[in-house]
Amino acid sequence: MELKKRIFHILGLIAVFISLILFKNFGTIEDATWSKLWLLLVLIACASLGFAFLFVKKSYPLHIARIFSGILFIFSGFVKAVDPLGSKYKFIDYFHAWGLDFLDPTALTFGLILSTIEVVVGLMLLWNLFPRISSLLALIFMIGFTPITLYLAVQENITGAELVHDCGCFGDALVLTNWQTFVKNIFILIPVVITFIYRKRFTEVTTRAKAIKIVAVFTFATIGLSAYALRYLPPIDFRPYKIGNKLVHADCTEGFTSTYDKVLYAEFIHMETRERKEFDISNDYPDYTIWEYNAEKTPREVKVPNAAAAAIKDSIFANTPIVEMNAMFFSKNSQDYTCSIISDTNYVFLFVAYDINLTATHAMNTINELYDFAKENSYAFYGATASLDEDVAAFCEKTHAEFPFVGADDIALKTIVRANPGLVLLKNGVVCNKWHHNTVPTVEEFKQIYK
Repeated sequence: MELKKRIFHILGLIAVFISLILFKNFGTIEDATWSKLWLLLVLIACASLGFAFLFVKKSYPLHIARIFSGILFIFSGFVKAVDPLGSKYKFIDYFHAWGLDFLDPTALTFGLILSTIEVVVGLMLLWNLFPRISSLLALIFMIGFTPITLYLAVQENITGAELVHDCGCFGDALVLTNWQTFVKNIFILIPVVITFIYRKRFTEVTTRAKAIKIVAVFTFATIGLSAYALRYLPPIDFRPYKIGNKLVHADCTEGFTSTYDKVLYAEFIHMETRERKEFDISNDYPDYTIWEYNAEKTPREVKVPNAAAAAIKDSIFANTPIVEMNAMFFSKNSQDYTCSIISDTNYVFLFVAYDINLTATHAMNTINELYDFAKENSYAFYGATASLDEDVAAFCEKTHAEFPFVGADDIALKTIVRANPGLVLLKNGVVCNKWHHNTVPTVEEFKQIYK
C-alpha cells in the first residue's frame, strides 16, 4: 500500500512538472490558434492529474474532473479580475452587438461580479468546499454561456461578420475565435457535468464555518485585486503593449515588412517509390516529372522568421518581444506620426486619453510639468486620443496642456494603457514604463528613475 502511494506521488510530481513546462511555453504560441487552446487544456489536465495523485487517495477520475473544473474557473476569473477595464470593454462589446447600449454604465459592475464569482467557484471546486453548491454554479455558468458562444459562431458563418470578435472568456491572456470558444466550452462541459452528477461523492475537507471564512477571504481578495488594477494599472499585463515590448512598423525600418514570412507547404508523392514528401511551394514547385501533387491533403501555411527578425535577434533587442503596429497608428490631418513616435532613439512621452471628455484632470499639473521638462531636454511629448479636434481644444484650454495631440483608434488606446488618461514612456520603440493618472511621477521622481 505504501509503495502504491509513493508511485502515485511520483506520477503526480511528474504531471505537475509537465504542466509547468507547458506553462512556460504557453506565451510563445500565437493567439487564436487551435494549438494554443489545446495546449491550455492539456496543461490544466496535467496539473489536475498531478494534484489528484498528490492529494487524493481514491476516486481519481472524479477528483481529476473536479480539480480540472476548479483550475479552469480560477484561471478564467483571475485574468478578468486582474484587468477589470478589459472586462468592462468586453461587456460593452456584447451590449452594442445586441442593441443594449443603455446597459453600458453597468459594464464594469458586471465584469467585477463575473470575475469574482468565477474565482470563488473555482477555489471552492479546487479545495472541495461546498461541492454541491460549487458544482451547481459551475454547471449553470457553462449551460448559460455555451449557447451564447454557439450563436456567435453560427452567426459569423451565416453573415460573414463578427458580432463580438472574441468572447473574452480568458481576457487578453488567451484570445480565441468564436468557434474555438464553442469547442472549448463543449470540452469543459464534460468535467463540469461529471462533477455535478457525482457531487454527493465529494466529502468536504473542513468545517462549514471555516469554509465560509475561506470563501469570504478570497471573495474580498479578488475584489481587492480588481480595485488595485482600477486605481493603478493591472499588476499583470497580458496585452501586446506591456512594459519591455518593442513596437515596430513596416514603414519605420528600411527593408522591414514583417518579422515573419509565410511559407506554403504541400505534399507530393514520388511516382516510382510512392514516397510522400512536403515541399515549399511559395516560389516554386518540385520536378513534376518525378513528383505528383497529393490533392487529398490541404497545403499548410507556416510562419518563419525572416531577415528582419534575424536582425532584431542579433541586436540589443534580442530578448525583447516584438509587436508589429498597423499603418497610420498615430496620425493627424492625414499625416502619419507613428514612425516619429516609435523610432525616436530618445525618450518619448505619450499622453493617452481615448476619450478626452471622460479624462480625469487631477494629474494635469504634474503632466504639464513633465512636458516642460521634456521640452528642456529635447524629449518628444505627444497626446494621443480618439476624440474630435474641438474637444481636444477645449480640454487643452481647460487644463493648460500645450503638447501636440495625434489621433488614434480608441480600441488601440484602451489596449495600450488601462487608464484615461495614462502616460507611456517609449525609447527606440521599447515601452519603458506606463503610469495610471493616479501614479504619474513628478519631474524629480522621473529624474531619479531615469538618470
